[in-house]
Amino acid sequence: MADSTARYYGERYRVGGVLGRGGMSQVFHGYDERLDRRVAIKVLRQPQSVPSTPDSPEAAEILDGLERDRKRFLREIRTTARLELAGAPAVYDTGVEATSDGAPQLWVVMQLLRGTTLEAVLDGADYENAPPSIAWASAIGAQIAAVLADVHRVDVVHRDIKPANVMIVDGGLVKVLDFGIAILRGAGALPRLTQVDRTIGTPPYMSPEQNLGLVVTAASDVYSLGCLLTELLTGDPPFHGTSAKPLRVHHLQSSAPSVRARRADVPAELDALVTQMLAKGPDDRPSADAVYAGLVAFTAGGGAETDAGREPVSDPDRDPTRPFRRPLLSPRRHPADGHPTTPLAEAEYDELVANVEALLDADRPDMAVRLLDGGVERSVGQPYQHLRLRHHLAVALAQAGEFTRAAPLFVAVAEEYRRYRSTPESMLRDLAYQAGLAYAELGRAHQALPQLRYFVMNAGGADAEQVVGARFLIAQMLGAAGERDRAADELEAVRPGLLDDVGGDSAQVRNLDRLLSRLREG
Repeated sequence: MADSTARYYGERYRVGGVLGRGGMSQVFHGYDERLDRRVAIKVLRQPQSVPSTPDSPEAAEILDGLERDRKRFLREIRTTARLELAGAPAVYDTGVEATSDGAPQLWVVMQLLRGTTLEAVLDGADYENAPPSIAWASAIGAQIAAVLADVHRVDVVHRDIKPANVMIVDGGLVKVLDFGIAILRGAGALPRLTQVDRTIGTPPYMSPEQNLGLVVTAASDVYSLGCLLTELLTGDPPFHGTSAKPLRVHHLQSSAPSVRARRADVPAELDALVTQMLAKGPDDRPSADAVYAGLVAFTAGGGAETDAGREPVSDPDRDPTRPFRRPLLSPRRHPADGHPTTPLAEAEYDELVANVEALLDADRPDMAVRLLDGGVERSVGQPYQHLRLRHHLAVALAQAGEFTRAAPLFVAVAEEYRRYRSTPESMLRDLAYQAGLAYAELGRAHQALPQLRYFVMNAGGADAEQVVGARFLIAQMLGAAGERDRAADELEAVRPGLLDDVGGDSAQVRNLDRLLSRLREG
């Protein structure tokens, strides 16, 4: 029977004492009354930084952006929950409720973990007299890489890998915490002109592109893991800021320090891997899969079971080398598996499209993708129907955040539409924009730029704000490609028109100027 005096979420999760708190969230002990189990309840409050004039166009844009962040947060939580990762806490439920002042409050019900955060472990380690083994550090790094490899395949980026977001639990499993949470700090892959400026990531572990305010991608997670791995091996992250040379400048300009130079027993191959992870350019870093493969070779031996008392956590049940008795990486998905292969009749096609549109309107893109995967397979013998369904699929994939599949599909669909003389130029222009946006979300500047430039060059009749946003995105992609002067020139060209339209006190102009300053100084 429910306790009438207790606080509940979702009418079934009773809130208990506080487990922990952060800048934007609190975690509570909880109890699921329906399934009779203890859980953890994380409660997040979305920031409400809006202009002082609440009915202004700028306020409407920022509120729309906050709503996009909320939806993206929920999608990323759903995605990681569906993956059922060994290295992430199980997600049981999530929802949104209004606080007494009307602000949206998001909550997530998760598996209650029993373990120790890596931050606490490192605080208790004695690197000077008894440094942890190479195997211990490698096993933790490999398990984090395994989790990142799985989520990167579905285009989810953690954005804030650091010791406080890692926990070692019984069985030696390493759990990566707070997937999806960073989106609420304004850390979406692409900074927007209307985005409220907030701190992204944690300074000792932030990639160069995060420090510049550019696109955040899977490569950013690898850089952060490289910083963390340096700390696991040596006791310190790679860089420390000073008044003469701030931490941000180190991330942007200083060469990655050799962990082998700091600790002589680090193998040369491991030293080389960490150095590569800390490369300044995102394209020069290995994938999370490659990091996992590189670290596995160093996980044998040296754990708490064989060298008890040397590791920061000497409990053999929390030895991170134990899980390497079985594989950590899961197989790739095959989205079309199990779909019928009979041809798609016209009435079925119409019903499928109607169902997909309803699902997208209800923010259920993953279900729409599953329906469309089957429809695309069944329509192979009907060229135009096949093309239209692939177009719908690209849109659904982009809405689901699966940009790795969406981006090339937008390009391929546009090429096929060009074979039909009746295809309006506005459709080709929109497809180029969507392809450029998807590639930009992935940080693939050289593929994004031609699509975005096509859109801008053929923008007659397009929404003026969308054109300015595309040029802002072009500047970001130029910056991501290392062409900071050209990126700054692009922003300088956009600024006068934007200043005339929205005024110098607008969030758009302030954010443009902020990025311009970072590019010029960086």
